[in-house]
Amino acid sequence: MSGRMMVQSMALVLLLGAGGARAGDDPLEAFNRGVFGFNTAVVDHVIAPASDVFAAWMPEGVRRAGGNVYTNLTEPEFMVTNLLAGNHEEAAVSFGRFAVNSTVGLAGLYDPASALGLVRRETEFGEALCRAGVPTEPYMVLPLAGPGNAWSAGLLTGFIVGGWYLLSLISPVLATADLVLDLSASAASLRHASDQPDKDRLDPYAVQKADYRRYLDKGCGEGAEEKRPQLSEK
Repeated sequence: MSGRMMVQSMALVLLLGAGGARAGDDPLEAFNRGVFGFNTAVVDHVIAPASDVFAAWMPEGVRRAGGNVYTNLTEPEFMVTNLLAGNHEEAAVSFGRFAVNSTVGLAGLYDPASALGLVRRETEFGEALCRAGVPTEPYMVLPLAGPGNAWSAGLLTGFIVGGWYLLSLISPVLATADLVLDLSASAASLRHASDQPDKDRLDPYAVQKADYRRYLDKGCGEGAEEKRPQLSEK
């Protein structure tokens, strides 16, 4: 999760430097569009080609194990976000998944928790803060992490700094591996930025912003069940 710390810390610094931005629907639009363009370029010229190479040469079992490890490392994040959102049962599920997969699942290489009925419960920081009554604006596009807002970026940065520090006490190698895994996964999740329908006729930035705000509006609603859509890769 250290990768997110780096990119979201940078975004937060840039936000603080934009204190003179005018108020409005999207006061950081110039900054956001610049970051959106950077993210899209990373997707088109780095992530997509690299993914094609890995898919062709890396055995499926290795890819699955790597995905399981990363998924397990993100479970503590969902313990926190589910608690913030008032989802106490979901937070307990996240804790159970992390405990089972970190031990029986050999540090997350396998996912026995799912077989035990502990289904992953994802709640994004922006949604959790919104459910807790924290404002959802200003909208921000974060380098290598995609859409969010200043408040979620700040909270997640603090959470990740603490997580990275604890991992480094256990093993610098583990902390470094977490950095590489999270940076790669965060960047890979941006592939949807170039997959928007009618890309040549619509404004992909506006589409992504509207999608994120709909997601937050739904997530903030009482008893909301819909989670952020997982868009398919190319």
